[in-house]
Amino acid sequence: MNSKQLSIILLTLVTIAILAACNTASAGTTTAKAAQIPEITIKATDFSFEAPAQIEAGLVKLNLVNEGQEPHHAQLVRLNEGVTLAQFQAALQQGPEAAFPLLAFVGGPGLVDPGLSSQVTLDLVPGQYVLLCFIPSHDGVPHLAKGMVRPLEVVARTEQVEVANPQADLIVKMVDFAYVLPAEIKAGRQVWQIVNEGPQPHEIMLVKLAEGKSMADLQAFLQSPHGAPPFSQIGGFQGINAGASGWLNLDLTPGEYAAVCHIPDPASGHAHSELGMVRAFSVK
Repeated sequence: MNSKQLSIILLTLVTIAILAACNTASAGTTTAKAAQIPEITIKATDFSFEAPAQIEAGLVKLNLVNEGQEPHHAQLVRLNEGVTLAQFQAALQQGPEAAFPLLAFVGGPGLVDPGLSSQVTLDLVPGQYVLLCFIPSHDGVPHLAKGMVRPLEVVARTEQVEVANPQADLIVKMVDFAYVLPAEIKAGRQVWQIVNEGPQPHEIMLVKLAEGKSMADLQAFLQSPHGAPPFSQIGGFQGINAGASGWLNLDLTPGEYAAVCHIPDPASGHAHSELGMVRAFSVK
């Protein structure tokens, strides 16, 4: 083999190596795109949910869009192993307290006024789930009794892909009965990781106080909810069991806010907000 033939062989090998590197980089780009967290839209109306009947397990963004004339949320619960939908629905007819032992609270997009939306990210395992809206109408009847109950099956992924957890800008801890949350938060898009460190289920509902209204006005309305509320309900993260966590995706504008937990305490029957689980904070 002469020097000219050797040069041709070396040039060919270098070309093959470059093409292989380009293909590898291209494949890496494709993998990154495939690893995006899927997003599911849940439309709430008066009184029903429009949502997929089945989704794949793993990280998923749940985006609630309130197209109704009343406030709505989307509490997601997972039925315990062996519990059927029929058993759950029968227990629900006896009241929420009869159904609670049959399920686990796993979060969901929080309470929003008509025309608004709320988005959370959850890491779901396979199982039978149900979307519920516990909010009562003006007649006192909970929305779930009017039809806002939607089964949702979570199945194993068909493809195993690496999906990174959302990068949290703030970690919010929920305990019995308080929030570990800064008094001042920067405005704009952000992700909060919500962690329940209390033994009871907790939620974090966010309200923005109306111009000229105070925390005293909020507390008075929570104790006696009559007339127009002194705040707007802008979303949040629905109830999760002790030790669970998830992510709340927000875009906050400047103003005065409060975090509220409406879940009742089994021992006293009082809402957690009545036991001190209300936290004021400013967005600047």
